[in-house]
Amino acid sequence: MTAVYAIPVSAVHPDDSASRAKLSRDRLEQIDHRQDAARAQGFAASLLLEYAVAQHFSWVVHPLSISIAEGGKPYLVSEPGVHFSLSHSADWAVCAVSDRPVGVDIERCEPGRRDVAARFFHKEEVRYLNSLLPSMREEAFYKLWTLKESFVKTTGRGLDLPLRSFQIDIRRMPPRLECDEVTESYSLFLPAFSAAPDYQLAVCVEQAEAEEPVVHVLD
Repeated sequence: MTAVYAIPVSAVHPDDSASRAKLSRDRLEQIDHRQDAARAQGFAASLLLEYAVAQHFSWVVHPLSISIAEGGKPYLVSEPGVHFSLSHSADWAVCAVSDRPVGVDIERCEPGRRDVAARFFHKEEVRYLNSLLPSMREEAFYKLWTLKESFVKTTGRGLDLPLRSFQIDIRRMPPRLECDEVTESYSLFLPAFSAAPDYQLAVCVEQAEAEEPVVHVLD
């Protein structure tokens, strides 16, 4: 089971006392050390996590106690079998919850950022992007970027797994992963995100032929 939840960052406020009461003291301290947009995004994502876990894992105690694994991946201290991933970009925060390792990434699609591909993507991905018509490159770039980020998040290996060390083929759906660094099977998805068409959303689950997660948009 994997589900994705999304919320506009503006739907909650990091100084609202009723909302703050839903988060642990440690989590609030981490969030309050951030500034401006980053603080608001982190607060929205954290509230979303509390909500998503409650919807699918009713026995879990709240507020959630979160720690960070060696590779930088967050996990629930009391429930290591409940997996989650958070992401935010500009005006949106997203959360994926699952009974399997999971990663989610969202990006606002802005022109002029394809230098990321030349610097960090696998050479075959760069070759593919360069083969496309200019009008198609931006969309393909953001699909690849979010898919790659969601996969790295799922593995929990962080910078130990560079984006150029593996490739994702988006010429077929679902996308196909080629990575010699892992032995596990993964499923990759590009769920439709009609709430904000100028954003790209991607999800990765450590499971062969997993079902595509449903995206729930809150307001």
